[in-house]
Amino acid sequence: MQKDMRRAVELWAEAAELGSIAALYSLGVSYCSGERGVEKDEAKGCQFYEKAAMQGHDRSRYNLGFHEGQKRNHDRAVRHFLISA
Repeated sequence: MQKDMRRAVELWAEAAELGSIAALYSLGVSYCSGERGVEKDEAKGCQFYEKAAMQGHDRSRYNLGFHEGQKRNHDRAVRHFLISA
């Protein structure tokens, strides 16, 4: 079976609109990495992580910490890491 990543992203977007936290995370990963059929857009990816993190998704919160650390916002990064633990 051939992977259709663009279709996967479309389905994740639909699932996210219906409230899927896992879909929000998957969209965040897709946009932050620029893989899975979408153009890299870290700001958009982090928006998806934020939405998932606000609903208790620990990996999304961890990834927000990572991105804050990359931007040298160490205090914010530590807060995200502590919440994700």
